[in-house]
Amino acid sequence: MSFTYSENDFIFETSWGDSAKLSSFDVALQTKWQSAVDNGYFRYTLNILNTKRLPGKFSFLAQLNPDRGTNRRPPEDISSLTQPFDHKKFNFTKINENEILFEVKRREKAECELKSSGKDLLVINISPLEFGHSLFLPELFSCLPQVMTLYSLQRTIELVLLSKSPTLRAGFNSLCGFATVNHLHFHLYYLNHEMLLENIQVEHLCGECYVLTKYPAKGFAFQLSREHNLLSLASSVHKLTSYLQECNIAHNVYITRGQSFNSNKERKILDSVRVYVWARKHSTEPKNVQCFDPAICELFGHLVVKVPEPFGTLSESEVASELSGICQEPFDLVFEDVKEMFCDSDSL
Repeated sequence: MSFTYSENDFIFETSWGDSAKLSSFDVALQTKWQSAVDNGYFRYTLNILNTKRLPGKFSFLAQLNPDRGTNRRPPEDISSLTQPFDHKKFNFTKINENEILFEVKRREKAECELKSSGKDLLVINISPLEFGHSLFLPELFSCLPQVMTLYSLQRTIELVLLSKSPTLRAGFNSLCGFATVNHLHFHLYYLNHEMLLENIQVEHLCGECYVLTKYPAKGFAFQLSREHNLLSLASSVHKLTSYLQECNIAHNVYITRGQSFNSNKERKILDSVRVYVWARKHSTEPKNVQCFDPAICELFGHLVVKVPEPFGTLSESEVASELSGICQEPFDLVFEDVKEMFCDSDSL
């Protein structure tokens, strides 16, 4: 089965008032995903035992999902951002055919279309953290390592634009940034909760780059609205992740619906796609909080907690300290280089 789309299918504005409305992409994804649930293709049935907001100004959302910690596929041993793809280890060419949802095809070529050398597949994540949790596998049979490409990023943003729901999110963990498989993939899932980073204020740095400073996990932010060019946005984000990759700095990227920066619209109206990029300490370093892994979801404020006892006592200050400890030093390290990178681009 394949899902074919064109630029005319992109939805640039949605709202929390329309959260129950679905596009044809949402219907295809959710129908196939639920069928996989009904047929028992997952390692476990999604069972979030508890969900709560941590009191405080950051509105962290914590979800207790012990199965995610005990029943998931064992992660690959990853020690370097330059670790090559290894055909002998688990990779997504080895998944069961039942895990495939559908192939994703674009009907017409995009502006400055990059040539794809393989199929783009959407498959279930057999260890789900939320409803609809899937993996987007761009150019699957090219067997690329977990290093973001411009093509893969552009395609992932397009998938978010195909959804009518404000709840569809996407993300990328680099190697040493809690990627567990060294084969190019993005996470895609529905999170039916309003989140702070959908509308938090950011400060303009240069060009298309903004900075997220009023949040414990300091990072960089980009936006796409109807007035912006998708390729230009993707190129800016990719420029930053390529720089981090070359500097051997682990990173996480989160893509979500949100308000345009400096928007005057009603808060529930989401008229842009926000892309956050965090430079972070390597995930091989010791962690202070043992009940969750600080990867893309956690940096965004969605805490996937795997241990019942710490879940009951988890506090905003504890989480904020962990996120700051992971991101502050790398952010400070790269800030001037990133500023120069985008200011130079702005002057061209």
